[in-house]
Amino acid sequence: MSEKEAKNDNTGDTNEEKGTVKEETTDKEELDRGMKNDNKERQAKEVEEGTGGGSSSSEMFQTILRHVGDYGKWQWRVGIITSFCGVFTAFHNLAAAFLCAIPDHWCEVPGLQHVNTTLDLRNISIPWEINTDGKAKYSSCSYYNRDWDALVASGALSGDTLPDLPTNVSTNTCHDWDYNHTVYKTTVVEEWDLVCDERYLTSVVQSTYMAGVLAGAVILSELSDKFGRRTIALLSSVGILVSSVCVTFTTHYVAFIILRFLVAAFGSGVFLPNFVILMEVVGPEGRTTMGMMYQGFFSIGFMVLPAIAYFVREWRYLQLYISVPSVILLLYYWWLPESPRWLIMQGRHQEAFEILKEAARVNGGSMPQKEEMDVLMAHVNKEKTQAKLTQTRVFKKVTQFFKSIITLLSTKNMRRRCLIIFFAWFVVSMVYYGLAFSGGNINASIYLIVFLSGVVEIPSYILVCWTLKKFGRRLNLCVLFLICGAACLLIMAVPKEHVWVNLSLATVGKFFNSSAFGVAYIYSAELVPTGVRNIAVGTSSMCARIGSALAPFIVDLMGEMHYTVPSTVFGLLSITAGLLALLLPETGKTRLPETVEEVEAMPR
Repeated sequence: MSEKEAKNDNTGDTNEEKGTVKEETTDKEELDRGMKNDNKERQAKEVEEGTGGGSSSSEMFQTILRHVGDYGKWQWRVGIITSFCGVFTAFHNLAAAFLCAIPDHWCEVPGLQHVNTTLDLRNISIPWEINTDGKAKYSSCSYYNRDWDALVASGALSGDTLPDLPTNVSTNTCHDWDYNHTVYKTTVVEEWDLVCDERYLTSVVQSTYMAGVLAGAVILSELSDKFGRRTIALLSSVGILVSSVCVTFTTHYVAFIILRFLVAAFGSGVFLPNFVILMEVVGPEGRTTMGMMYQGFFSIGFMVLPAIAYFVREWRYLQLYISVPSVILLLYYWWLPESPRWLIMQGRHQEAFEILKEAARVNGGSMPQKEEMDVLMAHVNKEKTQAKLTQTRVFKKVTQFFKSIITLLSTKNMRRRCLIIFFAWFVVSMVYYGLAFSGGNINASIYLIVFLSGVVEIPSYILVCWTLKKFGRRLNLCVLFLICGAACLLIMAVPKEHVWVNLSLATVGKFFNSSAFGVAYIYSAELVPTGVRNIAVGTSSMCARIGSALAPFIVDLMGEMHYTVPSTVFGLLSITAGLLALLLPETGKTRLPETVEEVEAMPR
């Protein structure tokens, strides 16, 4: 073989080697591309499986939230921003305890208004009557029927002593009153004489307020789903500021209760959408803590209100002092973020991503990769399209509402569960506000009892977080109601003059009642299937508002019969609710039911 032939052979070998290398390189590139495609498919599958195997928008958003951080510094910042509205909500929810306080009062006797004397003319003009605790006091609604003009003209009332006049004479009903200003300089009661035959109007003030809370919860919560949580919270912040300040300057009773109705409605419009924002940006791990913090700010308002009222004894100034600070809510325009979950469902992805990027920056997290985000958004858009196809008209929504109510009550287990939990909400809300307003019936300072009612709430929330994990829902609800009821009933055995004992019992009742409120809220969502869960919780809340609306009538009107009647009613209802809770199933360690059939297949 010549050198040239050998060289050609070598060249051929080299070319074969190059061809082999090229083929191997091509195969490797194709393999890499295939692996990348497989990775994308696997990544998409992992995204879907990472959300529990489902593809709901809620699960998809939770996947994004895990990337950016679902319980970090950003969530705590949002938690504080959304929660401080609870302080102002608490101010107005409980303000009637001071605005509508009933001072000691007696008839302004015609003819005696301008008598210049240092003597107490009540001794000859006002009859005595027996109080609910068995003690005598001046009548609040009647005066002796005498010829007072003739007595004044005779000079019988200008001496150093009062004349000895017979007391077996007829009496007249008061048309005007004098008020004791030792505790309160002015109140709504004195402003419009809401005493005697008109006393029920004092209870109407708080009842119409609670009706406003319900109206705001129903209407503004619905609007927040349509127009955004932040939008409704901002509008309601302006509404609560304007309407609460206007209450200060009203001169008519009807205008007063209408404006307070609006204050209550706008209060719900701030409080509930803010809570939803917080719950929608926090992962499961932090929801209990954040929820407790949210309620904790309401408790702070509970405690601060009596401190303000103690130093401000004129109702108009008090109303102004608790209204003007709510101007801080206007800072929500700069501070309050919209719920990124709601923005995504509205197709406003860019706005949602900007908020999520800020969350990732603060938390030290990161946004998902583009491929993963595309998969997530595809699932969300698919659900959004399906949701649009299933949207119904208002009439159909109303029809669906009544169908859902029928579903709640149509079968044995569902009926038992719902009626018991509805009753529990009714009782727990009635007792919650009833005990806070009951200071006058047990001779306790209203300032002190409202303050202590707020103080005990925070430890009660901490207690229930621990007991729920250890003892479950049913036993908790039962025991908490029973202890609350027992504390209320024990007031019957304590004389009215033992103020501190009665105050302690009322405070113990309030402590366990607050814990029961927290359990009832969780329990009601776990007892019913997914399809009617929202309507069940909403109906429970409606029952609670009915209870809170009736509370002032029980405290004011039944308290006139005997000082222990309101606490006895609260005690008996609480014990009944506690015993009925034993008929419910334990849900703490079971999965939530999906259908009515699942509920009916259970023992109870």
